[in-house]
Amino acid sequence: MSEFSRKKVILLIVGICIMCNLLAACSMIPDKNVKAGETPTRPQYLQPQNIHQLGQIGTLGNPTSRNEKQVGAEYVIETATLYENPEAAGIDTNQVIKNSEVCYDFSTGTPYTPDFSKTWFLLCDVSIKNISLEYMNITALSLVYLPGEKEELKQTGLPAFFSKPQEVEDETDYYNFNLPVNKSVDVKIGWWIDMEQCEKENLYLMLNYGGDKEFQQYWELGL
Repeated sequence: MSEFSRKKVILLIVGICIMCNLLAACSMIPDKNVKAGETPTRPQYLQPQNIHQLGQIGTLGNPTSRNEKQVGAEYVIETATLYENPEAAGIDTNQVIKNSEVCYDFSTGTPYTPDFSKTWFLLCDVSIKNISLEYMNITALSLVYLPGEKEELKQTGLPAFFSKPQEVEDETDYYNFNLPVNKSVDVKIGWWIDMEQCEKENLYLMLNYGGDKEFQQYWELGL
């Protein structure tokens, strides 16, 4: 083979390698139709082995590569009381959120605005201890409904009321709070409940809704 032919073969091989690298790089570009952080919806089922009673500790997982069982925070649901309205619970209605995000339609999962004059109000006293988290948000705790045995859990909606001490206040978001590691705080959390959609006996509080089932924790509310 002549020197010229060898150079042509070498250039051809180099060109092929460059094209392969470009194709590989293009394959790693994220799909613009998928939003950052978006995860597929997956059914949520009650894990009976992880159910607690009022006054018992439930843990919010914070797994890392070094410690897959690391605890992020400890939660205790001290009390859970169902009222006809916030006033009956001693709360000014003006302090309670009334947008569509506080109620979800169980059949579609979409937010809707109920008739708040007919919607009941659940108020809970909750004790929280931060174990290892840098970021605290009360929506880690969800109110869910079990339509029937072995059926999917339904999230009722976001909290409509979050009362927290001034020392942990975070003005960046209503649901955020600043709680240093190894510190505890007592808060009050309230949810609107459309009783036309559910029965009070099948309501649970839950940690890690939408996450891996091994990290999910629940409380029976005894309503």
